[in-house]
Amino acid sequence: MKGITEAYRALCDVYIRGSYVGEAVKAHRLSACPAALRIVYGTIERHYLYEYRLGSLTEKMPKTAVAILLKMGMYLIDCMDDIPNYAAVNEIVRAAKSMGKGRLSGFINAVLRQYAENGKALLPTGEIERISVESNRPLWLVERYIRECGKEKAIEILFSKGSEKTHVRPSVSFGKDALRRYLEENGIEYVETAYGFLLSKVGRLASLFAEGKATVMSLGSLEICAALPETKGDILDMCAAPGGKAVYLAERTEGTVLACDIHPHRVELIRAYAERMQVRNIELRVADHTVYDSALKDRFSAVLLDAPCSGLGTLASNPDVVLHRKEEDLDEIIRTQKALLENASKYVRSGGTIVYSTCSDLPSENESVVKDFLLSHPEMYFVREMRMLTDSLGGEGYYYAVLEKR
Repeated sequence: MKGITEAYRALCDVYIRGSYVGEAVKAHRLSACPAALRIVYGTIERHYLYEYRLGSLTEKMPKTAVAILLKMGMYLIDCMDDIPNYAAVNEIVRAAKSMGKGRLSGFINAVLRQYAENGKALLPTGEIERISVESNRPLWLVERYIRECGKEKAIEILFSKGSEKTHVRPSVSFGKDALRRYLEENGIEYVETAYGFLLSKVGRLASLFAEGKATVMSLGSLEICAALPETKGDILDMCAAPGGKAVYLAERTEGTVLACDIHPHRVELIRAYAERMQVRNIELRVADHTVYDSALKDRFSAVLLDAPCSGLGTLASNPDVVLHRKEEDLDEIIRTQKALLENASKYVRSGGTIVYSTCSDLPSENESVVKDFLLSHPEMYFVREMRMLTDSLGGEGYYYAVLEKR
């Protein structure tokens, strides 16, 4: 079967080298091999289920490289209906031999045959453990969702499903009507949204992207930008990379947007984005905004803090988010969010607005951060908040709160 070797190499990048799945897919050019792409994402989306079943079928968990092959085989057996089980097993065994793991081919063959015969029904008996494997979340994270949201709401969040469609918005200068005409003239089916269009495939819009007339931007990102009031004053985007929100804000304002990121290479991503969209009123800076900069005190009429977060609201499109995340990582992220919000309050001028946002659906990264901040900042007051779950209409999980300075 075509794609087995390519998928294995990409999964090794994810599991062994800690790469993001998007990086691995790009590095191995899997967009040109749909079968490999499907195996990679399908295996990751069932990671905790396959971890449990491997533990049930083997006396000792195999090393990572072998576990990857076994999980791939499980995915082929479960989800590739056009491949008989015996053929799926043979494909993985053949791949193992070609990769120099021939001495383990008997073990791999035995585990996968046992899985095909009686392993597909294996599930934990405990309720929380079963939610963990069926929602593809680590046990500690399921417990945290239940603790923070209650069981009923946690289950709703954990099993919310995203859309396979991509959201495209027009540039402000090109306009929504022009983009709609382009789609209709070219026979491209769409679902219209408040900001643009949901499309099954975006390849046919390549010329518009190159000309800066349209761009991919999620509905959540657009809603977060829309929460900022229109202003003629300067706007600070504290954590701007890869640049979608900063560029959109620059298109909407007569002032200047200062777009910052802590990493120089990510600032270059913002630069490239702004150049493609032909936006000029944007200033770029490498900056760590957990460290206070007195030169920015009271400078901005609006501040967007799209804070670093767990990314748990984006699991529909980024299933690898949960693979390497630990609870102590989350606690460190929350400390960073609080430090950034503290400095945002110093950079916004009196009468100005802060929008605090994340692409997480955990209250401890969202409502709790804002509540703690407001308790110690009487000069700030709460205006409103929005919390959205992943949904089938193209939205990802996100949160924002609008705060104003007296």
